[in-house]
Amino acid sequence: MLLTAALSPAVRLATDTGQNPVSMLIVIVAVPALLGLGAYLLPPFVTRRSAVTWRDVAVLCGTAALAVYAYGVLCCLRLESAYHACMIERYGRPEMPGTPPLTSNHDSLIPVSSTCTWADGRTLDFVPWVVNPAVVVLLLAAVASGAVAVRRRAEAGRRAE
Repeated sequence: MLLTAALSPAVRLATDTGQNPVSMLIVIVAVPALLGLGAYLLPPFVTRRSAVTWRDVAVLCGTAALAVYAYGVLCCLRLESAYHACMIERYGRPEMPGTPPLTSNHDSLIPVSSTCTWADGRTLDFVPWVVNPAVVVLLLAAVASGAVAVRRRAEAGRRAE
């Protein structure tokens, strides 16, 4: 931290972005997981002409929830300091004379949000409002589809006996 304070603002802009390392890890893990789940789901959808099983619907909803969540986390990532990212998002420029000071910047992974708050009370969120509700709905659909799949499999097992 001492070294960072001695650097010029231009160098700090490129090196001290204040990123949450967990969000970077989520993005790094989510992309291969989504590709793997897509590769798992694609052959049954292509080869089967009948209705899609509830299990596949559950996996598809879970995959979609992971993709939307990863998009939300990706919206939280910045290539510059929080101050510069917030000022550019609100004013279009990193430095604007006569603007209210930035009072806080808060990043959260559950629910996904990255907010900037100014002294005049204005709050700006980098994550689109639809991300968190979409993740919840998709996860609920995955759980419901999985429950139906388990029930149907149990019923088929009882009929076979």
